[in-house]
Amino acid sequence: MTPVPEQLPQIRVMVEGCLRAVLPPEAAMPEDDQDWVESGLLDSMAHVEVLVSLERAANMPDLFQRAGVDPPTTIRTAMAALEKVLHLPAPDRTTARASQHRHGDESEAALAGWGAALGSQRVAIGQVEREFGLPAGKLSQGAGLEAICRVSDKEDEISLARAAAQQALQVAGVSEESLDWILATSETLVGVPSLGASLHSALLAPPGCAVLDVGGACAGVVNCLMVADALFAAGKANCVLIASADVHSRLLAPGRVPGEFGGLFGDGASAFLLRRLDQAPDAAPYRLRNGVGGCAGTFASALTVSPGLEGALSLHFEGEALARAAMERMAVILSDLETASGRSRDTASAFVIHQPNPRIVEIFLRQAELPPEKIPVIARTSGNLGSSTCGVALTQALAEHSSKPRGQRGPIFIAAVGPGLLWAGALLE
Repeated sequence: MTPVPEQLPQIRVMVEGCLRAVLPPEAAMPEDDQDWVESGLLDSMAHVEVLVSLERAANMPDLFQRAGVDPPTTIRTAMAALEKVLHLPAPDRTTARASQHRHGDESEAALAGWGAALGSQRVAIGQVEREFGLPAGKLSQGAGLEAICRVSDKEDEISLARAAAQQALQVAGVSEESLDWILATSETLVGVPSLGASLHSALLAPPGCAVLDVGGACAGVVNCLMVADALFAAGKANCVLIASADVHSRLLAPGRVPGEFGGLFGDGASAFLLRRLDQAPDAAPYRLRNGVGGCAGTFASALTVSPGLEGALSLHFEGEALARAAMERMAVILSDLETASGRSRDTASAFVIHQPNPRIVEIFLRQAELPPEKIPVIARTSGNLGSSTCGVALTQALAEHSSKPRGQRGPIFIAAVGPGLLWAGALLE
């Protein structure tokens, strides 16, 4: 369909306005077919800022995904993408991005137990910098890290997940025989059996307990929560164990990846026990109320990791661009959760958020105007735990607030972003 003529000047104004906001003051507006990146006019971080600004101006977070085009790098391609989406049916935001709030439904999922396990070796960040051949202060000052957790020779994803799961079962006061589902997520255990099947064996779970491994990397735990919520809502589950575990130290090792990337990651696991509301004890403190999610394919190329030759890893990592995109997405998640739940972030007891590194967390807190005391900080002394970062942070939030009377605490907002760029959020209340 040909765009309505009077819309074309508005589209150009929108594109040029978003460009002008990031261009140096002295820079002239590029020609319609001048590539912003190849010409050196914009670096990757500024390019992401333009794309995010265009999505915000169009009030459509998945603008370029809906247009079915690569991220535009010229005025002409940006205008073409906007012209195309103007004539597409508006997405059903309620169905696509938010699960409905169920009030007191017996099929509701109640969080009855939780646990976490970190690699037993805490390594000072100065040692990590030396191992990767980085200048002193590169990770400590640049990323705000103090230490990372690494597994010992006797630990792995399965042993960490088992330790976290046993804690969750103990807190909930249930045995392994009660489990009818295990939902597992990991970004480092790539062999078979999978983490879910391996954990099933390690716990001696009953043969009738089903196993499902869920992807999402840093958003994996939130994805598992939403899958569990769907199982409970469908009447397919009574007792679900969610577990995450990652051992980055053996995968992202010196010589395999650059230290600016590999040195950010630690090893850890988390676990949660969910029961049906009518079967959970009265003390079960939190229930899963709302979930939101999506995938901004525009930024999919900012981080890619794949097997290379002779055991090497092929890595493409645009740190600044990825950080900017992640912060923008987390802001969208919090706003979507407020809309879906009717709860203001001002009432929250805690915010469990994606933590690539402490510096990015600090910047996001300032931008989103969130109180630092409501953020369980994990990355500073443990490193980026991948799929377990939000999980371990959530265990800390639950440990702090679960004993408070319901009337004296607020909801817990969860926001996670994974490579892709996929994102997920949940609200516990």
